[in-house]
Amino acid sequence: MSSIFLLFPLMHSSESLQTRSPDIMKPQNEEMSCEEDVLRWLAAQVDTSKDFSICVSRINLVERGLLLWRRQKISSPVNTLKITFLGEAGVDTGALRKEFLIELIGGIETRLFEGEEGKGKMPKYSLNDLDNGLFRVAGEVFAVSLAQGGPAPRFLQDWCFDFLLSGTLENANKDNVYDAEFSPLIKMIEEASDLSSYSEQIVNCGFTGPINEDNKQNITRAIVMHAAAQRTLMLQQLREGLQLYRLIDTMEKNREVCRSLFVVQGGNDKVDSHYIVSHLAPQMSESGTLKHTKEVQILNHFQDFLMELEDGDAQDEAALSVPQVMQWLTGQAHRHLLLSEREAFKITVQFDHTCMQRLPSHTLCYPIISACTQTI
Repeated sequence: MSSIFLLFPLMHSSESLQTRSPDIMKPQNEEMSCEEDVLRWLAAQVDTSKDFSICVSRINLVERGLLLWRRQKISSPVNTLKITFLGEAGVDTGALRKEFLIELIGGIETRLFEGEEGKGKMPKYSLNDLDNGLFRVAGEVFAVSLAQGGPAPRFLQDWCFDFLLSGTLENANKDNVYDAEFSPLIKMIEEASDLSSYSEQIVNCGFTGPINEDNKQNITRAIVMHAAAQRTLMLQQLREGLQLYRLIDTMEKNREVCRSLFVVQGGNDKVDSHYIVSHLAPQMSESGTLKHTKEVQILNHFQDFLMELEDGDAQDEAALSVPQVMQWLTGQAHRHLLLSEREAFKITVQFDHTCMQRLPSHTLCYPIISACTQTI
């Protein structure tokens, strides 16, 4: 690795992270058969003797969060992550941590990675972000999110995951390396009968052979390798961050089990209306009473509201979404990764039938949310 990674004494190197808590950072020896095994093992590696505390503003949360994460010197990400939002009195019992990780993972995806939705993403070719160690921070955030109840970073292209574990580009090909600049070029070259108009672009991608139709396969391979090779330094630094909890070692021993936690096609943790409604635990009045009838109407209205959100314009980024409602209710916008957590997950629903007696002048009722206790 070049000396570019030695310029930041405030960063947590994989060695320093492992020497901070030797009793916690034990290698994984048992074979893991499913995601659940990986997540449980990771959760057991968290050093709860100290807190990794971050106090951050909700404004510009991603940039500030990455900066504060990188500059933290008192403790390490191997410890329990504790979040305080500037100007807010909330105490982090888990909900604030999940909310922060959701926003940070989503921000890292758009800030440090690029690609088309549904086809997976690769690191941006950004030497200044590399120089600032942000891809190492991203790797640490991924590890902490998986270990401490955040979302899985399921947005990587398949070849990126393979490179993290093997350090080679053997599995990179035109079908799994999607680049906004070079993938359309490959398609045009494959469809063209005369390649002379693409000569400069082909040469710039490192192809040094004859540019003719007989060499199309070699030309497209060179373009794919060029697009992937540009990102190898970023992926190597991302791997350094994934040394946290010795996660990268576990990934190497359990490649296919871990793949679905990182690769875009690997799994679906998006919350839908059924996921929320099926986990409601309403405290209902006696059946047959007027109160019970009103409570059923309210629940039906809430379910209809969620389904209307699902049927809305998916391209409208400003529109409210079902995962955002989930985050409002519980602090997290993703499905629970552990089966045991999904089975235990309940949103308590309480009904207030005396609001007119306490507030006789009001005309609209607003829900009161406690994300920490998952109560509405």
